[in-house]
Amino acid sequence: MSDNGGEIEVILRWIQILDSHDLDEEGEFRFLSKITTAGQTHELAFPGGDGYWRISENPARNIVDKIDLTLYKGPAGSDLVVEISGEELDMLSKNDELETYRKEFTGDPSSWIGRHQPTDEGTGDPENLTDWRLCYDIQKA
Repeated sequence: MSDNGGEIEVILRWIQILDSHDLDEEGEFRFLSKITTAGQTHELAFPGGDGYWRISENPARNIVDKIDLTLYKGPAGSDLVVEISGEELDMLSKNDELETYRKEFTGDPSSWIGRHQPTDEGTGDPENLTDWRLCYDIQKA
């Protein structure tokens, strides 16, 4: 895979909420991904439209599993930046923003291939944020 014709796909697998930022331990969440590579940024809001996911911070109900959402499919540049932000929607006050996830990949795109999830890089893993966690795959398209 190279800058000349190699294609990748970034697929979101799951999201887990650790702090719903809501008094009843359950919130309504929306997310935005920004994938930057090959000199272009591709944004995707999810879930679609005016939708949201109702997610609890209770460990028994705090994960949206099997999302399998393609955030980007296309040419791989010489670097890749994956950014995902989220917010908990509030009716009576300003929405609560989750900590923004950001990871930059450089070098040979084939080295980016694989699953990126909490604990795969030890302590301080970027997919293990203070108020939420995520898992995604980068694969050849």
